[in-house]
Amino acid sequence: MKQRQILVNLLIFVAMVALAIFCYTNGKANIVFVENIPFNHEGVTYEAFEAIQVSVDDTAPPLFLLAGDRGTVAMAGRNHVLVIEELDENDNITGTHSISFKNREMKGNVVNVVPLIHGKFPGWSYQLDR
Repeated sequence: MKQRQILVNLLIFVAMVALAIFCYTNGKANIVFVENIPFNHEGVTYEAFEAIQVSVDDTAPPLFLLAGDRGTVAMAGRNHVLVIEELDENDNITGTHSISFKNREMKGNVVNVVPLIHGKFPGWSYQLDR
């Protein structure tokens, strides 16, 4: 084989490996727990919402959580948008929050929407203790 052909084959191999790594990281889905529980930050307690509806990346169906509840969602990709709709006692929407974040910002596989809505306080994402 000529040196030029060896170089071309090597470049094709490197391109294929790079494409495989890109597809793996962008297509990988993670199971994440979303919870609606009270949160304490610097002596201030933020109460859980009475009822919320959470959708991730505009996928169906949305997750319905009462105060103290936890549910699971599958998130694929690296960038995500959480749309949180506050509900009243008749399940009418009283407020909407849209928060975007990246996987690298997450500290674990649990997301608490209360500190996330109030300014991404430290502890909005943490690792679930097993």
